[in-house]
Amino acid sequence: MPDNDDLRFFGAVCASVSHELKNVLAVMHEQAGLLGDLALMAERGMPLDPCRLAAAADCLLKQIRRGDAILTHINNFAHTTDPPAPSVNLAKTAALAVGLCRRRAEMRQVCLAAEPGEAAPVAGDPFLAVRLLAACLDRAMDAPGAEKTIRVAARNAPHGPAVTLTGLDPAAALPDDDALHALAASLGARLCRDAAGLSVVWPGA
Repeated sequence: MPDNDDLRFFGAVCASVSHELKNVLAVMHEQAGLLGDLALMAERGMPLDPCRLAAAADCLLKQIRRGDAILTHINNFAHTTDPPAPSVNLAKTAALAVGLCRRRAEMRQVCLAAEPGEAAPVAGDPFLAVRLLAACLDRAMDAPGAEKTIRVAARNAPHGPAVTLTGLDPAAALPDDDALHALAASLGARLCRDAAGLSVVWPGA
C-alpha cells in the first residue's frame, strides 16, 4: 500500500490534470456555441464569415492538441506504477515532471522548459523519481530568477547521472527539507545546489 505522501502526490497530480481538462472542455464548449450561432445566422440568410469559421476551427484544433498532451502526460504518469523497469530514463522522467507541473507553474507565472538532454538511465522506482523531480520543480518555482523561466535537463555528468534545474534565483538556498532529502536518498540520489542551479545527482549510478 502506498504511503500517505505517495497518495497525496498522486491525488494532487490527478486534481491538477482534471482542472486542465475542464479548462480545455470549457474553451471547446465556447467555440461549439460560436459555431452554433454562426449556423443559425446562416439559416437566417446572413453570409458566413470564413475568417470566423477558420478562427473557431483553429481554436478547437489547439485545444484538441492541448487535451491530447495532457492525457499523454497522465497516461505516462499512471504507467510509472507498473512493475519496475530495469532503469529509469531521466530525460523522459524530467519531461514528464515538467508536463505534470505546468499548471502550477502558470498559476505562479513561471515558465517551465524541458530541454533536450541525454537519456541518463538510473536504477530506481519511476513513480518516486517523478515525485522527486516534481517536488524539486515546486521548490524551484518558489525561487525563480529574473527571467522566471526554469529549465530542466538530464545529463550524464562525470560525478553521475543528474537532472539539473537552472534559472533559479542565485541567492536561493538548497531546499532545507528533510523529507525531500530522504526521498532523494531512497532513490540513491542527492540534492546539490551550485552556481548552475539545483541538481538531483545519482552518484556512481
